[in-house]
Amino acid sequence: MWTCKATQYWTVVTVAGLLAVGCTPRATTGGGNEATQAQNSSIPEYPPLYNVDVEVCGNIIAPLKDGKRCLTTQLQLWGPVGEAKLVRAGVGLPSVSAIQHKVAIASKGCYPAYSQPSQEQFYWADTIIQVNQGGKTTIEVKPTQLSNQQVHELVTGKLSNSSVPTFGGVGCEPAPAS
Repeated sequence: MWTCKATQYWTVVTVAGLLAVGCTPRATTGGGNEATQAQNSSIPEYPPLYNVDVEVCGNIIAPLKDGKRCLTTQLQLWGPVGEAKLVRAGVGLPSVSAIQHKVAIASKGCYPAYSQPSQEQFYWADTIIQVNQGGKTTIEVKPTQLSNQQVHELVTGKLSNSSVPTFGGVGCEPAPAS
């Protein structure tokens, strides 16, 4: 009745059939992946936007924490984000021990004052730092680039946890080059 050759034949045919079915690409049935891909392809490509932490530490008027005095400002800047510097903004008076300084940071502008990147230069952060006369300070910039999806959600008002800090006073003004 059944011979070894017939059994081997049907086993090979069955295995070949299973392999053919298993290796055939699946037809999509309208699952969530298609919607996600369509949604992602409808998002325009945005220029780089960064969440930036600027930390100024040293001989400044600020609360003492972990043995040092620091102030941190959080910004949203169009990239690339470059160096930050403290610029003297006040006049030193003999009766006052601290002098006002402002933070200027190199970028292509701040969001939301600039809805798109502007000219790459220094822009004022709306931060006044009181530096003690003769005091040493350090300034550190920590940029984190937002994904294209995050930028899209931010500019369209869909980002749920967005809190845009005040930046640049009136209109995020460019800082002088010197």
